[in-house]
Amino acid sequence: MKEKKPFLPCLLERLLDDEPKRVDEPWDKFHFDQRMMKTLILQNISEILNNANIEPQLEPAKHSEVARSVINYGVSPQVGSYTNTHNWTRLEYLIRDALIRFEPRLIPESIIVSLNGERRSPIKQGIISFNIHALVAWSPHPFDLSLGARYEVETESINLQLV
Repeated sequence: MKEKKPFLPCLLERLLDDEPKRVDEPWDKFHFDQRMMKTLILQNISEILNNANIEPQLEPAKHSEVARSVINYGVSPQVGSYTNTHNWTRLEYLIRDALIRFEPRLIPESIIVSLNGERRSPIKQGIISFNIHALVAWSPHPFDLSLGARYEVETESINLQLV
C-alpha cells in the first residue's frame, strides 16, 4: 500500500470549499499518494494557466500588492500580443511566475518551462508546444512532475497532460 501524506490544499481548493458551513474537515481529506497529488497539481496548473488575470490593467507602482494577490489569479492575457517570436520568452516568464505565485506545492527553484521546437518560430499551426518540469515538495523526498503543454494561440487555451 502506498503511503498517503497530508498536504495543504492549493489556493483554489481552499476557496472552493465543498461544504462551506462545515467547520471541521475529515482527518484524511487532504491525504494523498504521489499519483493523486500529481493529478491534483495538474488540475490546478490547468486552472492557473487557463485564467486571465488583471495584470494589464494594474499600475506596478500603485498596485504591487494587488498584483501578488488572489485577485490577480492566472496568467496575463496574450490576445494580439503574440505577433513575433520574441514573445516566447515573455510567455515563458508569465507561466513560471504564475506557477510560483499560485502553486505552492512546486519548489520554485526547480520550475523549468521549455519550448518544444525552434525559438525562431515557436508557433506551428497555431499551437505552441512546451514542457513544464518541477519538483513537488513532498516528505521524505521531493518527486518529479513533468507536464506536456499545448498553447493554442487563437483561443488562448492551454491543454496539459502528465508526461
